[in-house]
Amino acid sequence: MGAAGQAFGTERVSMAPVWRWAAVVGVAGVLGGCSAGERGPTVEQAGEMLQRHITELMESVDPEETVVVDAGGKDVPCGSGGVKRTYGVRSTFARLDDNLIAEMAGRLGTTWGYEVHDPYKPGLPRTTLKLASSRTSITVETPSDHEAVAMGETDCIPRG
Repeated sequence: MGAAGQAFGTERVSMAPVWRWAAVVGVAGVLGGCSAGERGPTVEQAGEMLQRHITELMESVDPEETVVVDAGGKDVPCGSGGVKRTYGVRSTFARLDDNLIAEMAGRLGTTWGYEVHDPYKPGLPRTTLKLASSRTSITVETPSDHEAVAMGETDCIPRG
């Protein structure tokens, strides 16, 4: 009975070329999707996300007062025909906390997935974090013992 397949004129065909072709098509589809299909948020969407992240960040560290120092909302020309958006706040605190930058950076990382782009350096009380998927960067710093500043900007995003 083992030779029954051969009695009916069937033969075994290697599937290796088929699988190789499927792999090539799959890889091409993924690479094509990365460059053309997924452009990311528009400058307006990225700017709104930046403002929301900074606002929620500062609310989460319980400041005494927060003042908007850069209202953003305007296209700032950059690159070859691109634009970016900015937004920034300054908060004051009754408490003195040497770990405020680490707390804010940690919240940006755990809440939204920001990654450290420019780390804290001794003597320079600030760090910059970036969230590639939202095209945003936020710099947090403590210019004095009872102040914290969060300034952000979007990537340079082509118009249209």
